Amino acid sequence: MSSTLLQKPLSSDQILRVANEDAVRMYGDISMFRITLRRSTDGWHVDYEPLDPEVQGGGPHYLIDEAEGAIISKHYYQ
Repeated sequence: MSSTLLQKPLSSDQILRVANEDAVRMYGDISMFRITLRRSTDGWHVDYEPLDPEVQGGGPHYLIDEAEGAIISKHYYQ
């Protein structure tokens, strides 16, 4: 008889904490970004977009595993 552990997905707050820790490490101050979270079939998408539309470049974009909180992919824009 095998037992299957059903792991509860992480909350949006937990996912945001994972993304913010990496974003702060790479960008320092992240207060100039609008942060959006979107849960999808492939995990959580966390996107950092500049608040000022005149700013060139952008912030990081993450895909994070919803069960473990591991960063699956990330892209940095300067």
